[in-house]
Amino acid sequence: MALSRRQELSSKIGLLQGTRAAVRRMKGELEELSQRKSLPLPHELMGMILDFYVHTYGQLPEKLLLVCRAWHVLTLSQPTLWTNLDPLEQFDLRLVRPWAGTFLQSRIARSNPAPLRVDFSRLSWDMTPKVVTRVASIPTFRLRIQELVISRAIDTVYLVGPQPLLNSLTIKGYSPNPLERIIASPNKFKLAEKKLTTLRLHSSPKPPVWPDSLLHQLQTLDVWLTGDPGVLHEYWTVIQKSSTLRTLHITPSCGSAPPLFHPSVQHLSIVYPEYWNSNQTYSLEEVRMPRLQDVVIETSGPTPLTQLKLIAPVLSLRLICRPRRIYGGTNPALDISWLDGIVHLLHSTPRLKKMEISGPSGPVSDLVEAFEKDKGLCAELDSFVVNEAIGVGMEGDKGNIAANFDQLRGKVACFMEKRLSSTSAY
Repeated sequence: MALSRRQELSSKIGLLQGTRAAVRRMKGELEELSQRKSLPLPHELMGMILDFYVHTYGQLPEKLLLVCRAWHVLTLSQPTLWTNLDPLEQFDLRLVRPWAGTFLQSRIARSNPAPLRVDFSRLSWDMTPKVVTRVASIPTFRLRIQELVISRAIDTVYLVGPQPLLNSLTIKGYSPNPLERIIASPNKFKLAEKKLTTLRLHSSPKPPVWPDSLLHQLQTLDVWLTGDPGVLHEYWTVIQKSSTLRTLHITPSCGSAPPLFHPSVQHLSIVYPEYWNSNQTYSLEEVRMPRLQDVVIETSGPTPLTQLKLIAPVLSLRLICRPRRIYGGTNPALDISWLDGIVHLLHSTPRLKKMEISGPSGPVSDLVEAFEKDKGLCAELDSFVVNEAIGVGMEGDKGNIAANFDQLRGKVACFMEKRLSSTSAY
């Protein structure tokens, strides 16, 4: 089909008595067909394969330019292949090389008009204010940013002006604080016009005054809390004003706080601090969310589990228990209270359908026995997944730990089979 069309076009070009424009169009089509002749697959399918090569398998698109002329043309015509702007990640480097500036300019130009994810956190020590300004001034760069991570005050230049594609913003860093510059010039950054759906605040202990129009469209919010009652109140206000939230991530700190209520949140994750004290109270003790279905809790101690009460129709719970290592091992005395904390939490989730737990084999095994003894504990549970906690045990014990967890998974499988069969009998 393509061969006959090429022959037809060649004949018409030779005999054509029409306009120059018609000749140019036919020559362009003829050239495209000639390039396609050297490709084993149609352009669209080749584009999908190249996308997998670059983004799924982490390969360099520059390598594709060296295959042949047809691949060179096709690779340059695929903007999405060039959207990774981090030279350290691409080349597995720890230090920025002198060619990084050329790399950035080339990638930004070749990726146009595809949306960009901009996170220069790993390059922050090497990107001087002059370099940052130069990158930000590249035409179409800021307009195409879809996800932005700001880690320094000078990085706020990437947030200046209208950004129609921007939907995710992460702000981290403390000194100097990027948020202080944003707060000082709200009109400069046009926050009221941003169409953000995801906001992550990992920097300031005190949240700035965000425009209500911005908060009303948020679907995902991620915040680090402090024990200061006044700051907590402001964060609670931010959460309440985010009326369309679906996902909420919280990193609590020590202290006490009023119950957290939200009418639309469906997914909640709570990551407690790594270092804890058994006498401390945590800032999140009660959660009231009528639509909450999925909960993820990560903690290095059982105390937060005994203090947290979930008043919500939770269907799925993922619990990550990371006991603190003490001189290369873990503290076995904590295993007793781990079980008490987990059971206390499960009593507030009677409708639970799926549970996934990562932790030491001892507390997990005790939990299975607790389920066997108390038939009313999460009576609707139909999925129980057990994973090994990362960092549990010493390096030389990996084989024993794996064997213990294989036995534990077998025990869990038998327990669930008995529970489900007894439930179906009724």
